[in-house]
Amino acid sequence: MAYQPMTGVRCTHAVDLADRIDLFELIGNERVLELSHQGRGPGFATEATVAKSTGVEQRRILRPGVKPIDLAVEVIDRLAEEFGLDIHDCPWIGLCHSNTDPAAADRLADKLSRVVGLPRERVANINFGCVGYLELLRRGAGQLAELPEGTRVPLLTVETPEDWHDATDRAFCGIISAGATGTILQRDAGHKLRYINVEHIPVSDEIRNHQPFFWVEEGEFLRFSGDTSQRRVMRMNGEAVFLSGVNLMIEACRTAFNAVSPTDQRIIVVPHQPSGKMLRAMIAVLRDELPCAEIINNLALYGNSISSSIPTVLARINDVLVDQGSDRLSEGDLLLLPAAGICMETRADHLTQGWAVIEW
Repeated sequence: MAYQPMTGVRCTHAVDLADRIDLFELIGNERVLELSHQGRGPGFATEATVAKSTGVEQRRILRPGVKPIDLAVEVIDRLAEEFGLDIHDCPWIGLCHSNTDPAAADRLADKLSRVVGLPRERVANINFGCVGYLELLRRGAGQLAELPEGTRVPLLTVETPEDWHDATDRAFCGIISAGATGTILQRDAGHKLRYINVEHIPVSDEIRNHQPFFWVEEGEFLRFSGDTSQRRVMRMNGEAVFLSGVNLMIEACRTAFNAVSPTDQRIIVVPHQPSGKMLRAMIAVLRDELPCAEIINNLALYGNSISSSIPTVLARINDVLVDQGSDRLSEGDLLLLPAAGICMETRADHLTQGWAVIEW
């Protein structure tokens, strides 16, 4: 399938809040080990087992008293500091906030419009899961094409997965992390958004081992803070999600690479950061298939922050490259952004896949 390149859409580099220790508490593997033994299944054996299984050394949860709205406002403030953005000049603002409660994103958008003094219809919110950042890019690019020259379109991701996961669930407790990011789409300056594609992929019952990919349970569940609360938490068919998710991530990367091939430009793959196991499997295949590409793994210190994972990498991309022994980005470098994960609308038998290409 041939994909048409986009024209006239550029994006700023991302900003994030991962450095804000006043907003986030860091959770290490010792705490994850402890939590994993308080649930109904077998826990991790040791801290080393947690690290090997998840690929994560620390993850973030909200500090007591901090709410998702606080993250959203702080991201807007950081966009104002970095790029001079006045949110009141923006006719359309994209917001991704994922949750098992489909109304959670609506409530956050309602609060945001009240707190910053915006008409509610300007805030376009989605509950989209791990591919949410790419969906924001897709929708934002479509909006930008219809808006007057000089308009800026901010994209916000605000993810607090501790609110909708069981802290004792070994499938999730070691990988998920809170995160919040901001990016601006515009026409006149920034990095070129060359391609963007998002789609929902149906997966057969046989491939899913005759079980749903994801389902929701309601009850009293332990939080990372140590208290329990009545919540709707996500459960996962781990083996089926791993196999299908890895394949879709690899396929997304191949498609993005083929869209820009042949090229002599430097290629850096910035994938969604799902888990250590999934990243290792994906990287093993891509290093053979795409030996020219550099592949980013930023999971250890940031975890899987759902839709915030890719822009969290983009916010510190040069530091990550240097830490991995690579050169900083130069003009003309191509970033491939593959992602796959939960399809929030039809989570039982679909996964969502997306990919984008950004030229630095």
